[in-house]
Amino acid sequence: MAQVEEYRQPPRALDGIRVVELPCLDTMPFMAAAMSAKSFADFGAEVIKIEPPRGGAQERALGPFRDEMPDPETGGLHLFLNSNKLSVTLNLEHRGAREILFKLLEGADIVINPNRPAQSERLGIDWRTLTARFPKLIVASTTFFGAESPYQNLRGGDLIATHMSGVGWETPYHQVTDLEKEPPLKAGGHQTDYLTGYTAAAAAMCALFARRKTGAGQHVDVNQWLAMVSMMRPMLGIHSHEAVESAGYQRLTMRKKTGAQWVYPCKDGWVSFNAGTERFWQGAKRAMGNPEWMNMELLGNVASRALNVDAIEAGLVDWLTDVTRKEAFERTQAEHVPCFPVQTPAEVAANAQYKARSFFVEIDHKAEREVTMPGAPCKFSRTPWRIVRGAPRLGEHNRKILGERLGLADTELTALASEGAI
Repeated sequence: MAQVEEYRQPPRALDGIRVVELPCLDTMPFMAAAMSAKSFADFGAEVIKIEPPRGGAQERALGPFRDEMPDPETGGLHLFLNSNKLSVTLNLEHRGAREILFKLLEGADIVINPNRPAQSERLGIDWRTLTARFPKLIVASTTFFGAESPYQNLRGGDLIATHMSGVGWETPYHQVTDLEKEPPLKAGGHQTDYLTGYTAAAAAMCALFARRKTGAGQHVDVNQWLAMVSMMRPMLGIHSHEAVESAGYQRLTMRKKTGAQWVYPCKDGWVSFNAGTERFWQGAKRAMGNPEWMNMELLGNVASRALNVDAIEAGLVDWLTDVTRKEAFERTQAEHVPCFPVQTPAEVAANAQYKARSFFVEIDHKAEREVTMPGAPCKFSRTPWRIVRGAPRLGEHNRKILGERLGLADTELTALASEGAI
């Protein structure tokens, strides 16, 4: 009789690492800590998410909600940010709750704190206090302007970080061409929060590796503003290394269109299209049937094409008028020209390339039933990313963590709940 081997899931990359995520206690939503902790949870670390007893984490209130029915257990952002985590409720304004937090930190490797320094100091959870009390702990601060800076307690956020960093000025490259009449733009959503979270996760992992050598924890100071500045380091280098009158400075800071690299309208929407190099230009000519206008002398090289952008744009738009996005994509990519339809979020969710990469995953959730959500942006061949549990209900793991792990009796948990501590 054949023996049936027990099926075992492959190990996960961060099995054995314990992370505690503190709640953002400000009224202004800030998702950096939640995203940072998600980066650990999705690869196998145990993440205990501390939430305020009343209402829970901020993202529970932000939706989107199915059928426009607000429900803190089923909002799309909560389901995405908090899958694979354990939820424990602690009111950090309560002295007894803070003592419970400190017991949790005794067994933790990393704590992520998204609160402003003044608020953390008032509650006794600032990085100096925590690193002194727990010498092996990695204390990651995710703040607007840094735990140690003149602006440390000022108000910031996604909009402020975008423009304080200069990314707002830089991002609409070739889109905002007249700054006096067209103000700089900001990307939608909370993208700087998520970038800060990823930055904090990478930095905390570096500190964790350093602890293997030294045995000591440390403070990791990550802030939203500098996470964004890091996205435009090459552009900062132009201003520090190039003279204003140099050709390089003039070329790289030019706000006008400089070639056939643009977003163009076509028969059923828009396409992103790049024929900026000589190779791409020749490929575009073949894809478009070698039109006569593309062989004009004034478009004979990259430099001359940069001076005649209006003529190029007119010719491309004329060709695209009778071409769908799919046709433009297929014809130009066949000639190795970078081109792709401009997609809406709904089209992203249905795109065949995403499906081929299995980027979107289906999970069963206790409150929301079947849920589709984005997966990981990377694949591991031996220790794959996966969701082992959906986002937790508020305080779902109080008994498991506070009772079974920390040893609090049911009567103690009941008393703490009656005091509003958990």
